[in-house]
Amino acid sequence: MARHLTHDRVSNPADALSYLTDCTLATVEDLAGRSRPPKGELKRQIEIAQKSIDWMIQFGIEPSGRGARVIAHGGNVANWVASRQ
Repeated sequence: MARHLTHDRVSNPADALSYLTDCTLATVEDLAGRSRPPKGELKRQIEIAQKSIDWMIQFGIEPSGRGARVIAHGGNVANWVASRQ
């Protein structure tokens, strides 16, 4: 079950990765939702988010929020973003 983390509820390294992944995915959502997203920055943020998702899967870390939705969508951040547009 996905948890809802906030910065004040992070208590270990796994929570920290889950929280930062969710924050990065929020940035990806914001950039992708713009009428003219800065392409280079959107690509960079997707790559960062993808690495975070890959690490969460590799290390068996329970995702929270957006991370859980990306993993449920197959674990590919670019595909998740494309499906939301």
